Amino acid sequence: LFIMAFVYPLVKVIHELGHGFAAKARGREVREMGVMLLVLFPVPYVDASAASALPNKWQRATVGAAGMMAELALAALAMFAWVLVEPGTLRAVLFNVMLVAGISTVLVNGNPLLKFDGYYILADLIEIPNLAERSNRFWGHLATRYVLGATDEPPFAATPGEKRWFLFYAPAAFVARMVMMLGIALLVAKRFFFIGVAIALWSLWNAIG
Repeated sequence: LFIMAFVYPLVKVIHELGHGFAAKARGREVREMGVMLLVLFPVPYVDASAASALPNKWQRATVGAAGMMAELALAALAMFAWVLVEPGTLRAVLFNVMLVAGISTVLVNGNPLLKFDGYYILADLIEIPNLAERSNRFWGHLATRYVLGATDEPPFAATPGEKRWFLFYAPAAFVARMVMMLGIALLVAKRFFFIGVAIALWSLWNAIG
């Protein structure tokens, strides 16, 4: 855990540089990059929001995917080095680089059902801005009209194609969040039972709320 805590910020620096350089390569400005503290843990970030003004959706998606591509390249290099070095601290560091830059970036960052890079790539490619928020509002509209019986509810402003995405996305994203949070809670509970239970209760409270 100590090695992973040391490796994570360094890997994420590479991730954020990937976004930044990809945006610069498309002629966009990157005005800010730094490290913020989340629960006293250092997490790098970059402001590549200027890339949202790119007219081509594939260019926007490339900037969104550049961080993951940089991480996967780093994971591949770490794997080659891991095979060559003897067991010890360096090999443990390389293993954690593979774990963070390989598995976690695909399962979390690349997952379009969580609001990370994969989500913004999907929203760009299907050309539906604010996909998550509009999906939730659409389900709220359906509940108001068909469950609560508010027949005077005005029609929801969306195309038929968008409504099909909204019908699928909101429940799928909800299930994905719950599976991930409860999975983390069960994993933690194996070592620290009360912390795991607290995470599970907090996840359920947020979901119900």
